[in-house]
Amino acid sequence: MASKPLRDNEVRQAAYRRLLTHAQSCPDTLVIDELGLDHGSCRIDIAVINGHIRGVEIKAEADTLERLPRQVAAYGEVVDKALLIVDPKHLAAAMTLVPDWWGVMVAERGATQGVKFRRVRAERANKGIDALVLARLLWRPEAQDILRSLGIPERDLRAPREELYQQLVSLMSLRKLSGAVRAALKSRTTWRDQQPLL
Repeated sequence: MASKPLRDNEVRQAAYRRLLTHAQSCPDTLVIDELGLDHGSCRIDIAVINGHIRGVEIKAEADTLERLPRQVAAYGEVVDKALLIVDPKHLAAAMTLVPDWWGVMVAERGATQGVKFRRVRAERANKGIDALVLARLLWRPEAQDILRSLGIPERDLRAPREELYQQLVSLMSLRKLSGAVRAALKSRTTWRDQQPLL
């Protein structure tokens, strides 16, 4: 009897149970579904935020790779590491679409009908982060708080949001900005449109 195709939700839940258990148990790590990039123009399926930002993208059997090039570009602007979890039927095509710093893993149904993961390529560090797009992960009050801590006068903090991001990029090294963004994300108590994992 042919096994049922794996659905995105099954792969996601298995990733949480098997690949992300350590990250979830770390008090200094935030694991979140559907993190919006560049003001929501693209979303990371699962984001892991600790000493770096890691993005996990899932392409189950029923998915297409149509959006993958756009997702690769968006991830490449902000994440330190990325992992693609892909159904075997998408593997060959996906390998031509993701840069060599992306890790790649195949998810398939195991003999006991659970999800089996197989690593195809390890993740490496992304060298192409765009500081301005990274800054756009911040909400306006977060950007203002960081600028305030850098001594920017209150009147300048009323500037349009994009100008605040530009100021952050001009005043901070990428390493410092990245640390400030990660700290802001981890300290959020509410997330817009954040759905709990069922």
